[in-house]
Amino acid sequence: MKVAKVAFDKTGSFSRIFLDYLAGEPKLAHTHAFEPSIAGFEQALSYRKLSSATRNTLAEVLQGQYAGLQVSEAVQNNIALLARQNTFTVTTGHQLNIFTGPLFFIYKIITTINICRELQQNFPEYNFVPVYWMGSEDHDYAEINHIHVAGKKYTWHTSQTGAVGRFSPAGLPELAAEIPGRTAIFKRAYSNNPNLAAATRQYVNELFGHTGLVVLEPDNAELKKLFLPVVEEEIMGQVSYKEVLARNEFLLAQGYRPQLNPREVNLFYLDEGLRERLERVDGHFVVTNTGLSFSQAELLALARAHPEKISPNVILRPVYQEVILPNLGYVGGPSELAYWLQYKGMFDALKLDFPVLMPRNFGLYLDKNAQRKQQKLGLVYQDLFLHLDALQKKYVHSQNTGLNLDKERQEIIKLYQSIRQVAHKIDVTLEPHVAAQIKKHQQCLDKLEAKLVRAEKRNREAEMQMLRALKENAFPGDIPQERYVNILSIPNKDFIDQVMAITEPFDLRMNIYLA
Repeated sequence: MKVAKVAFDKTGSFSRIFLDYLAGEPKLAHTHAFEPSIAGFEQALSYRKLSSATRNTLAEVLQGQYAGLQVSEAVQNNIALLARQNTFTVTTGHQLNIFTGPLFFIYKIITTINICRELQQNFPEYNFVPVYWMGSEDHDYAEINHIHVAGKKYTWHTSQTGAVGRFSPAGLPELAAEIPGRTAIFKRAYSNNPNLAAATRQYVNELFGHTGLVVLEPDNAELKKLFLPVVEEEIMGQVSYKEVLARNEFLLAQGYRPQLNPREVNLFYLDEGLRERLERVDGHFVVTNTGLSFSQAELLALARAHPEKISPNVILRPVYQEVILPNLGYVGGPSELAYWLQYKGMFDALKLDFPVLMPRNFGLYLDKNAQRKQQKLGLVYQDLFLHLDALQKKYVHSQNTGLNLDKERQEIIKLYQSIRQVAHKIDVTLEPHVAAQIKKHQQCLDKLEAKLVRAEKRNREAEMQMLRALKENAFPGDIPQERYVNILSIPNKDFIDQVMAITEPFDLRMNIYLA
């Protein structure tokens, strides 16, 4: 497999705040701590500290979570290394999508692993451990319950509620039997584990364990104890609400639209079959959609006695991560990094180190058939990111230069400029009428050009069909391939290792993977 590159700003796929962050836009200087580069990580190394007690707890918890799994020597070593002061992590987080979900989950983990490899080469006196933080406390079942393989949607149906990591995987082995491709790894995981979190750890370990990737389950009482000071601060002072709100106002003033709005209480109440927001109502903390209510003292007592019953939301989850990990960098997509840019003030107020924000690698996979179509049509890779109408129009114009009426437009403008000068000398009130005629004739040319293009499309229906097929491959259902297609759709059994070998994590461009 080979790889080609397209600049992010040539794809039309990314938000302005994401592109500005990567470009080092001065307006965003106060929203992060380090640049997304080797130099940024070198700076972070001089700041990041984590207590020995926290490191020891982390290593012990991970050893317990991996008990009973067949673990590679690389993973065993990395877990042990976390107890040392010269070991640091690079982390990515993701929901527990069944069967890995869309391809970008694979790309996120590959980016995280490759960053650690490059850091190890550049700073051999330190150890770097890639971590996948499972979104096991998330409760949005509808987002994780389906995949698309070979153009067909497969859905897991269950009536379970609450944190998805606690769901029984019942029904998933049967679903695996219906899906084409190499599903044995998933059948084993879903058949041999009591919940979705454990099953996900098993198959991610089978896919990536040889690289040393460590899978962390945050739904853990011992880890939540380390997070307790932040929980107490949230209950008593609402620091996250105040700081994120202030940063949102700053971003709005700079012309950016914030990704998230904070709540007064950015915590959930977590129990079996239940994950509901905590809201402050008349001086009490109410668990939404239940009859549960706590005074401030009662909620603090609950958090101290049963820390596992408190779950951070999307705003405090990154804080939880940075409290318990010796973390240097977070690897995320455009939306994730956009909301991390809202958090710097909150981290400062909580006196916590802020990580390097690294974009994950982005990819578009072209099989041999797609490459043949692309080459036959004479398209460059950047063309694949155009909307279908624009792509078809560009193609027919490239095949028939007579369709472009720009020359005629310029001639009409030149003609009417002469008429306008005459009209001005005779009666200046005639000028608006002349301007209206210019606009009318321009619109007529636009309509005529559109008809010529449509006629040429009909004459080239075979090529139009190839363009439609190419766009459906790159954007199935008008969704980016990496956010839709599951890895089981790709017949290449070495796809993960090949992508890992050719992808450069600090080359911030779109990757076109060529089979």
